[in-house]
Amino acid sequence: MKLKTTLVFAAGLAAAVAVPAALAQAAKSEPVKQGASAQQSADAKAQSEAERKAQRRAAAARQKSSAEKSGKLNKAEEEEEQPVR
Repeated sequence: MKLKTTLVFAAGLAAAVAVPAALAQAAKSEPVKQGASAQQSADAKAQSEAERKAQRRAAAARQKSSAEKSGKLNKAEEEEEQPVR
C-alpha cells in the first residue's frame, strides 16, 4: 500500500510540475499570434466603422439633395444643419 501511495504521489508531483512548464512554453509562442490577429481584427473593425460612417453620410447627402429638389427642405432646416463658425 505504501508503494502505491508513493507512486501516485510521484505521478501527481510530476504532473504538477509539467503542466505549468507546458503552459509557459505555449504562452511564449502565442502572444505573437494573438497580437498580430488582434491588430488585424482592430484594423478590420476600424475600417468597417469608417465604411459605415461613409455610407451613412452618403445616404444623408442623397436624402438632402432629393429633399432640396422636391422642395420639402425648409430654410429653417437648412440653417440648423450648417455648423457654427
